[in-house]
Order: sequence, then C-alpha cells, then structure tokens
Amino acid sequence: METHNGSDSAGVGNQNQTGPRLAVSVLTPVYNVERFLPECLDSLKRQTLNSIEFICINDGSTDGSLDILKSYAQDDPRFRIIDKPNSGYGASMNRGLDEARGEDIGIVESDDFASPDMFKKLYKFAKRHDCDLVKSNYFEHDENGDREMRVYDGFAYRRVFDPRALPDVMRVLPIIWAGLYRKRMLDDNHVRFTETPGASFQDTSFVHKAWMSARRAALLKKAFLHYRVDNSGSSVKSSTKVFEVCGEYASSEEFMRRDPSMVSAFAPTLMAMKLDTYRWNYNRIAPECREEFVDRWYKEFCEAEDEGILKEVAFSPYDWGVVQDLLG
Repeated sequence: METHNGSDSAGVGNQNQTGPRLAVSVLTPVYNVERFLPECLDSLKRQTLNSIEFICINDGSTDGSLDILKSYAQDDPRFRIIDKPNSGYGASMNRGLDEARGEDIGIVESDDFASPDMFKKLYKFAKRHDCDLVKSNYFEHDENGDREMRVYDGFAYRRVFDPRALPDVMRVLPIIWAGLYRKRMLDDNHVRFTETPGASFQDTSFVHKAWMSARRAALLKKAFLHYRVDNSGSSVKSSTKVFEVCGEYASSEEFMRRDPSMVSAFAPTLMAMKLDTYRWNYNRIAPECREEFVDRWYKEFCEAEDEGILKEVAFSPYDWGVVQDLLG
C-alpha cells in the first residue's frame, strides 16, 4: 500500500513520475462519502484494463472514508491513497494529476461507479486513434437503477475531430468523469482545476480548458459511468454558493485568452454557454442574492460586447433576445 499524507514535500509527485509508466490513472477525490464509497471502489477493482492505478485523494474526511480506502489499498496494490488536510475539490484533483503515472487520466467521483470495461474500452480507442480526449455517454443512477443519457447523439460517434472546428461539442454538460484525457495534453497546456477553498462547480473550467486544448477528440456512444443523482449531500445542490460559477468562467476565459486562435474558435460559444449557466444559477440561488448576481452578469456581458465576442450566430433567437434585454 502506498499512502501519502498532508505533510508530503512538493517533490513527491515528481518522484512518482519516475516509477513504472501505466496506461491509465483514475482519480477519485474523497470527502465524507462513506455511504457510497465501497460501491465506487468495487467498480474500480473490477476494471478489466491491466495497466491501471487508482489514486484516491482523501480531503480531510471526518467520517470513515479513510478507513475504507485503507482497507482496499491493503488488498489491492493498484490503489494509492493521498491523505491530506481539507483544501477543497480543485486542490485534491490537482494533487492527483501531479502524481499520476498514467498516459491517460480518468476520473470517477466517489459517489459514482464505473462499468468494468470502461477504461479498457476508452483507452483502446484513444490509443488506436491517437486521441487527446475521448468522451462517452453515461448513466444517471438512483435507487431505482440506471437511465442512459445519450448527450452526444447530436454529433458523430467514433470519428476523430478537432474541437476548434466543432466548438458546439463544448456545450454538452460539463461531464468531467465520462471520458479519458491524455496527460501530456493536460500538462503541456497547464490544464488544471481552480483551487478556491469551499467552492463548487470546479469541474466546469477544467472541462472547458480540456476541450480548448485538445486537437484530436472523439465521442463514443456507449455509456460506462454511473452518475449518482440521489446524493443529497452534493455541494452542487447548495443554494448559497452565488458567484462560484462566475469564477469558473473567469478561469476559462483567462485560459482562452492566452492563445488568439482559441479566442476566435471558442469565445462566442463560451459566451452562449455562460448565458445558459448564469440563467441556471439565477434560478438556483436564494432570492435575496439574485439582484447582486444580475449586476455582475450585466457587467460581464457588457465587457464581452465591448470586446466583440458576443456573436448572434452562437445563440438561439430566443437567447439572443435575452442578451439584448440584459444589455438594455
């Protein structure tokens, strides 16, 4: 069993990189999820891909999650535990990315679970077609079972494409976990998570950055990941986090502006996505917070109009009308 703790030096990740190279590293961030964790870890143990590791990052859990992780790591050397003080989802995921030894990165949240052939199928396709990024459909899961979500049916399956030529693919829900990411692409482009402590939605900008960085991507029709929708403790369901989505889009836009070709390819689409997200956030947050949120929404869209990245072609007619009403 390999266990790291919060007092590790900054060099631990680099030392691990000199170890045996693997096909896939699966990252699983863990925080007080003892109810669902065994089902998740059992699904990882059953993976049919041989060259694989499971990096479980315990973010200061106060329940029995760490003990569960240790019991799995004792029985299966593919499990690696990073045990650190609580610092948030983004910091946990970045720690896992830095220490991963796999050619490709998979993500399985600790309250979800994966079909046994998930990473074998994704990795086989990615290698055969030299993909930076492979995404698939997924299942929504609750106590009644699975419901297949065919979110990519509007696009061609099993065809390699450059996302810059198909930016609308980025508009599909930011399903960070139903796919595989080439680690070299993430590292070379400095694709990482935002690390705001206590924030939610930190998968949003990561997905945007990955799509903008990939030059060879593909979509698979089959669903592998079982996404739990009946976990009432999910931070996404909190109505108190008002501006976190704004921070995620700010991070995505800052990343995009490093490369003028990314701006021309993705900026209009990203603004159309921002409208969808901000509208959803407005309906989600507490009513007393809405006026302040709308003020920020208005300011950001005025700045986008001045910059020339609000393009009517990226919006539906109805949404373009919403933008015009917002700008007054």
